Amino acid sequence: MTTRPTNFPSIDFPFALPAALVVIDLQPCGVDSRFGLARALETGRPGFTRYLVERMEQSVVPAVNRLLAAFHAAGQPVFLTAFASPAGDGSDVRTASIRYRDAQRRAATGSSVILPRSDPATDIISALSVGPDDTVLTKSSMDTFATTDLAQRLRRLGVRTVVVAGVYSDACVESTARNAAELGYPVFVAEDACAAWDPGFHAASMGSLGRYFARIEDSTTIAEMVARTAPGVTA
Repeated sequence: MTTRPTNFPSIDFPFALPAALVVIDLQPCGVDSRFGLARALETGRPGFTRYLVERMEQSVVPAVNRLLAAFHAAGQPVFLTAFASPAGDGSDVRTASIRYRDAQRRAATGSSVILPRSDPATDIISALSVGPDDTVLTKSSMDTFATTDLAQRLRRLGVRTVVVAGVYSDACVESTARNAAELGYPVFVAEDACAAWDPGFHAASMGSLGRYFARIEDSTTIAEMVARTAPGVTA
């Protein structure tokens, strides 16, 4: 069910092409309890990752694949982000809160959860139907625009609409969606294609975005909008 804001009118942006799909950080290290941050959180508090892992399987992966199919069929650009350290040691991470918390973990455990980009756990999860022309952007920040050239790419492509999906709803998804809105793009967030560690975190983020920054819809609705708008494409 799509989460809609209360006491505020819905932001009913019209959907226009060209549109770009931005899929945030669907990597094993972030959504699989065997790797990276997800493993560290699960180790520290067994059961903590259960909700996210289940939502990934039941909702997020099918929803993102639905969006990927729609964008591929319509010939629209797709960007997938991978959070990692290109330098390999985390020194290039931009977001201060990530650096701070990682320093705390290093002090407590002797290890970091910021993985080098060379680690396969930072690749895009294999369950997604990524196309040969899709672009993977490595970022070292919560906001995709802060440490990638996504803004320049969108401008070059003449993008008129940005659709955002991925994890975590209340962190990198929200940060990227907000910045896209501030850059002047009508933003659509695919609610069922996003997840957070807790359903309350997710609901609060969708509510905030829907009040001020984005149109919140489900992936089926957005896929149908893409198909209706693109000449010669059927849903």
